[in-house]
Amino acid sequence: MTSATPHDGQLVSAYAREGSETAFHALVARHVDLVFATALRQTGDRGLAEEITQDVFVALARKAPRLAGFETLAGWLHHAAVRGSKTRIRSELRRRRREDTAASISALHREGTAPLEALVPLLDEGLLGLRETDRLALILRFIEDRSLREVGDLLGVEEDAARKRVARALAKLTGFFQQRGFLLPAGSGATALLAQASQTAPIALAGTAAQAGLAAGGTATGLKLLLLHAMALTKTQTAVLCALVVCAPLAWQWNRRHALDEVLAAALADVDAKSREFARLTEEADRAKAEALRTEAAALDAGARVAQLRARRDGKAPRAVYRWDDTSPRVRVPKELLKEMLLDSVGDKRGALTEQIKEALQLTADESGSVQAAMDRFLTAFQEAQGMVAKRVDPTDSDLNGHSREGTRVFEVGSTVGALQPLRQELFASLAPLLGEERLELFKRGLRDWMPLDDGQNGLNSTMAVMPFAHRLRFYRRGTTDTILGWGIAPDSGGMVQSTISLDEAPRFALAGLQEWMDQARQQTPPAP
Repeated sequence: MTSATPHDGQLVSAYAREGSETAFHALVARHVDLVFATALRQTGDRGLAEEITQDVFVALARKAPRLAGFETLAGWLHHAAVRGSKTRIRSELRRRRREDTAASISALHREGTAPLEALVPLLDEGLLGLRETDRLALILRFIEDRSLREVGDLLGVEEDAARKRVARALAKLTGFFQQRGFLLPAGSGATALLAQASQTAPIALAGTAAQAGLAAGGTATGLKLLLLHAMALTKTQTAVLCALVVCAPLAWQWNRRHALDEVLAAALADVDAKSREFARLTEEADRAKAEALRTEAAALDAGARVAQLRARRDGKAPRAVYRWDDTSPRVRVPKELLKEMLLDSVGDKRGALTEQIKEALQLTADESGSVQAAMDRFLTAFQEAQGMVAKRVDPTDSDLNGHSREGTRVFEVGSTVGALQPLRQELFASLAPLLGEERLELFKRGLRDWMPLDDGQNGLNSTMAVMPFAHRLRFYRRGTTDTILGWGIAPDSGGMVQSTISLDEAPRFALAGLQEWMDQARQQTPPAP
């Protein structure tokens, strides 16, 4: 943006003070594409998007005196377009569209794909979740297609700082989609989504929106200028002015125009005085808040120093002699001995944490919940990868193992070694800041029989739930009411392991093939008394 080009605040001020229709037309032409594209993403209806665009600029005309201090109105207009769209859409249409969009995106997610078109309805939600400066940086850079120099000028920073802010905001927006299960490529995915979400408004819409705004706002001269000032008043100020307006007809009858001018002048002077007083109180409140923050920081710093002194004191004081307590449910052991103990981290094929590992690692309730959530995400992602290379096949004679064909289900599962490695790294990386180095190492060793801890581990046992090697998986039903199945694994490399497994522990990719057995077991199992 060159120095000769007025920024939004200057245009708004020209309209609010002088009623400049040229300034208002310039504002509409500058931002109409942003408002129209936002409304279209929210509603999916071009006609409704055009109506909402007009409503937004009508609101801009009415609130012009309040917005004169903004150097750019892009953030305010984006928020107003989103809010206006949500207000205009009827509740039934909104519910049906959300359900259709959610079903479509969920289906695409299950298929492992996420076209950008399917993510566009979520874009504004992601933008509104960002900080104001980050959201404004993305809107200016991509939706309004401004250069980094212009973005920096409008945000009051250098071009290089604007580039870093845009990159940081893109990363946060990418994280928003990744947290919801959409593996958007870092940087480029969010950039492409923002570019695709941009829409050019119809040619005639800028003129229509400007006329609608001007008609609602009116030329800001004389009495209309007074009304523009009145819209910026507080509730108390508005009440005072309304009382004067109610009395105006009587004053006009008594003193004609001269008396009315005196009353209005006094009211405006009172309003101006109250505005200055409000600004003074606001400044004092900001100073008090800053002082409170400084006091809090000093208290925290003092607390840290006290903790350091106590730690130094405890290090010099003799340690108390530990004695065995026969009544205590716990005993102390050296950390080195704890490292040699064989503790199971999970207790079933669903990855449920054992009470033993929770006690050994002294996990709090919040830590246990976070670790369990990470294990659930890992197992879900791995079984989805297995589902891509698994298929149900007819049992051979060697598969039956004394069972009937009707009571046997067989699946061929291909190798998922390539998929396991990044999932395993991601799991341990997410647990590292939560558990720390020592507890994480103990936790990992407790997974040794549940999953391979490295690509060279080839062992197989009945408790293993994560099997990345190619194998043949067999299920045997012993009765129509039995929820416990016989279970066998035959790796392509040879050998076989057999055990039992509950229907609830079966891998996700096998559930469709076992659904008939599950339904029969539920129907024939009597309810608990």
